[in-house]
Amino acid sequence: MKQENRFVADLYHLLSPFMDKDKDLYLCMDGGGAKHHAASEHGKLEDAVLPDIWFCLVGQEKHIGIEAKVFDSNNLSFRQMQIQSWRSDGNGIYTPNFWVATNRELTEYKCWFHKTMVARLDTTMSTVDNVSLSMSKYPADHESNTIQELALFILQNQYKSA
Repeated sequence: MKQENRFVADLYHLLSPFMDKDKDLYLCMDGGGAKHHAASEHGKLEDAVLPDIWFCLVGQEKHIGIEAKVFDSNNLSFRQMQIQSWRSDGNGIYTPNFWVATNRELTEYKCWFHKTMVARLDTTMSTVDNVSLSMSKYPADHESNTIQELALFILQNQYKSA
């Protein structure tokens, strides 16, 4: 988990100059905190399952979600609630646009568009809480050796789709 938090912090640092500071921003709002705010009468969250980064770019109305993972060989770990919320028949409100991953050394970076990742999520029948899925048949939409290239890929593709 330590590497994932560092990865999210570094990616946030690179993307933050392009974020609209007047719109909602959620950063690493996992687990109990999200559940508490989603259940609160005055809470802004409508769902307890959130990507690691949820924000708006300057000049855009639609929020962007980025879910971060650390890969081990070619496997990614998912929580069952993420799979259930974000697969094609899921009912999650805060669906990630981008799924990003790094190795433990933070020297390799990968990114999948949600449409690529949802194809993988749809294939698992596992019901255990933490699921490890091989990505070998689902190549990343982008690979790089620097987090700066990863951030640029996200910005370029998000502005293209706006």
